[in-house]
Amino acid sequence: MTETTHLALPYIDAAQAQKHVTHNEALQLLDSMTQLSVIDRRASPPASPEEGDRHLVVATAAGGFAGKEQMIAARHAGAWVFLAPKAGWRAYVESEEELLLFDGSSWIDAGLALRELANLSRLGVGATADAVDRLAVKTNAALLAALTVAEGGAGDMRLKLEKEAAGDTVSQLYQSNWSGRAETGLIGDDNFHVKVSADGTIWREALIVDRTSGRVAFPSGMGDGAPVGFRNRLRNAAFAINQRGVAGTVTLAAGQYGHDGVKAGAAGATYTFSSSGIDTSLSISAGSLILPIEAALIEGGAFALAHEGTSQARVWQGNGFAGSGAYAAASRGAPLLASGLIANAQTNVEFSGGSILRPQFEPGAHASDFERRPSGVELALCQRYFTTLSVGWAGVATAIYQFAGGYIPFPVHMRATPTASAPTGGVGYNVVDEFVDLISQSGFRYLIRAAGEGSFTSANSIVTFSAEI
Repeated sequence: MTETTHLALPYIDAAQAQKHVTHNEALQLLDSMTQLSVIDRRASPPASPEEGDRHLVVATAAGGFAGKEQMIAARHAGAWVFLAPKAGWRAYVESEEELLLFDGSSWIDAGLALRELANLSRLGVGATADAVDRLAVKTNAALLAALTVAEGGAGDMRLKLEKEAAGDTVSQLYQSNWSGRAETGLIGDDNFHVKVSADGTIWREALIVDRTSGRVAFPSGMGDGAPVGFRNRLRNAAFAINQRGVAGTVTLAAGQYGHDGVKAGAAGATYTFSSSGIDTSLSISAGSLILPIEAALIEGGAFALAHEGTSQARVWQGNGFAGSGAYAAASRGAPLLASGLIANAQTNVEFSGGSILRPQFEPGAHASDFERRPSGVELALCQRYFTTLSVGWAGVATAIYQFAGGYIPFPVHMRATPTASAPTGGVGYNVVDEFVDLISQSGFRYLIRAAGEGSFTSANSIVTFSAEI
């Protein structure tokens, strides 16, 4: 008698007697194999089997199941019939509520095929994945938890986001009604960015963390009403302070100051200035202008220079006019980067011909919005280097040499003990001479020589004090 190839069902031979026996045997085998479900997995027959019972024989088989491991034992007509599985058979184990799959050598958990998915082209959970979003999930909550030590893990959880090259982007994009509102990540470079948008189209950088130094830049600024910061190492960068009163076309010799914090380069300088609203712009027609920065304001490392005028710039360290290196553009979008500056070294920002508007020199590799400090704060910063005071006295001289007004403090503690000019422009009565004496960083004494002891004497003069770099 021959059998079918896959299920070994008996054929009915030609001219066979009692064909119904062979036919019924084939039906019984089909009944046992199709929609295969076994009561349990066991190594020996149950004590009281019932007709139609099916079991999966496991090692080490004994008794009536001896030698039948991996087979299906089916109870037919009071006897056990053993069905040898082939690769691909599936069997449901009722006692375990588990589906098994025969892989050609053993029965395995069919769920493993789902728990070990690999190389899927797309996956959608509650959503439709497509060629762009190859993983799509629509849910109200999601959980990623660490595999604990007790479960064989390390107890840590790290979500890895990878990009191909530094110029690419790997980020987390936060959307509202399918329009971007915030984004964090390595966006276009290897520094960490935080960006925000009101409409999903125009984006503003809120924060950038430099990958090499860890320094934080705030490109969008904090607004004009924000607390005073000191990112900008340039004083009087809005050019609002003009204690020397320069006007018109300003012509300066080398090293001579015009506006506060602005002096001429090695070839001198000629410039004009104009104001529009709260902004003042300087226009250099000849020479160059230097904006010096004292050593104590330089931490060292990388600094970014940017402004909104047309003048090119360079950065150099040291006193005098030893600037070197070519001038280069320095804009907000593409700042001039000064790398490797020495800490606690006097530093100079020098501008060539063209206009200078809202210059900013700040730590880090990125340019932020212009830092506009309140005028009173900026004036105090400038008076640390230069101040002009009106001095005077009136009364009866008690001695020929009369200290007028006692000790007079400066508006702010000056950078160093200043150099004082001779009192000028004053009006005196019974005054032979006048002097500035006992100068420190904090203040000075004003001395007059009266025409005579006991005479009524008065004086009113202007004195400048300079502790410029």
